[in-house]
Amino acid sequence: MIQLHIESKKKPAIYRKLLLPKNSSFSVLDEMILLSFDLDGADYFDFEVVKKDGRVSKEKICFLPKNDTELDTDEELVDEWLRKSGDEAIAQVIDASESFTIRLENNENLSMNSETPLCIAGVGNIHTGKMDKINLKEINELMRENEEANSLLEDLEPDYLTLLELSNDLKKLKPWQYFRDDEVVAIHFEDVDYKVLVSVMGAGGEEFGLMIFDMELGYDSLAKILYEKNIPSDFSYDLNALTVNFVDREELDTADYLLIKDCGLSYRGKKNWIQFRSYLEGTHPERPNCLEVELLIDVVSRMINITEARKDGWEYPQLAAHQYPTFKVQMDGELQEIYILQINIPKPTYECYTEISMFEKAKYKKKPKSALQLEYDLFYMPFGVEMEETNRTVYPIAGMLVERASNLVIEHELFSLPKTPPIAQGVLWSFLQSLEVRPSKIFVSKELRPMLQPLAKIVGIELVESELPGIREVKDFMETVPMDLFEE
Repeated sequence: MIQLHIESKKKPAIYRKLLLPKNSSFSVLDEMILLSFDLDGADYFDFEVVKKDGRVSKEKICFLPKNDTELDTDEELVDEWLRKSGDEAIAQVIDASESFTIRLENNENLSMNSETPLCIAGVGNIHTGKMDKINLKEINELMRENEEANSLLEDLEPDYLTLLELSNDLKKLKPWQYFRDDEVVAIHFEDVDYKVLVSVMGAGGEEFGLMIFDMELGYDSLAKILYEKNIPSDFSYDLNALTVNFVDREELDTADYLLIKDCGLSYRGKKNWIQFRSYLEGTHPERPNCLEVELLIDVVSRMINITEARKDGWEYPQLAAHQYPTFKVQMDGELQEIYILQINIPKPTYECYTEISMFEKAKYKKKPKSALQLEYDLFYMPFGVEMEETNRTVYPIAGMLVERASNLVIEHELFSLPKTPPIAQGVLWSFLQSLEVRPSKIFVSKELRPMLQPLAKIVGIELVESELPGIREVKDFMETVPMDLFEE
């Protein structure tokens, strides 16, 4: 076992002492910090090693969970980075203000030997800042249950037969005859207080099926579909959703066909074959995993009930934007009458996430001002990359700076991180520092302009919102170039 002291940087007296089995990964540590500090509603962590072998470390771990687009560190072992008593790392909650110092206290001669992480001490409530006593028994019970759940999930096989049979029953009801594409319904599972939003595809007569959006992770995707007029051509790369698709036989992958065949099923006719997909931002759509299949089973069975209710006379109400009729699934499984769900969309606020010293700012402003006009954007490359560390094919992000007059690519960089404001600012600032002159204008997309404005204000850049014809031409060219050329 290794003993770690984990202390809040925001509230230094609030801490936990954890025992982790040797060979524990950073993904395990991530879960244990969330559980021990009661941060289940938080995002995941970035980890940065700041002291290794008793010395300040220049190596950095950029950790994101398995189902995200950072690929190479989720199974790095804690005891391979924190090896000497006093070694430290910083854990920063992604997109939040909470951060923790992690210090190795001991990694040998511990009397306890367990395969389950333990919390052995601690004090303070991270949410209130008060120095409350903690319930060690309750925390360790949560950790034990978490380990058991993870072990159970590894042994489970998705119940595709039930999902296929339910999906076929839904298909026979032809829900697209009763729901328009913009008539989205919400399903609220009361026992776990979990909500999804469901859109029926098919009213237009082209694509048939369901799109299911997690209310927290997927609502941005749904809102773009419903409320934005000009959706970019690469929108599917940003999609977070599960789908049930009714397609033609030739649209099935070999694996889709074998799944249906292995379940002893077969279908005939146009748009009668069934296909399931899990979309996650920045990755190739894959077949749903075990938990996703269980969710789809629950959703499809409820959509059968809801479609039958629509056939029997239930009318979709007149609602404002971001309001949805919600069917509540009670504890006993019965479908309760609906209520109206209002989703409040806060206006995003951005700051300058890139550290710019006074020296860097002065050095940049000493560069001669030119008439150079540039286009800047972040976009997904048109090919996927197979990675050993993830079960998904990942689409790399390209950061690109193009001269507007000639469409000449001046700077470019590929990376496997999501399109976040800090990344957008950091890549642009790096590009600008490499130039010998200051451009007169930088044309950017509607999406990036508000993210970049805080940086532009600090260093004196004029940003102009544009359709970016130069970058579009480069992207069109890249789609025709064999992938081998990018690898060379």
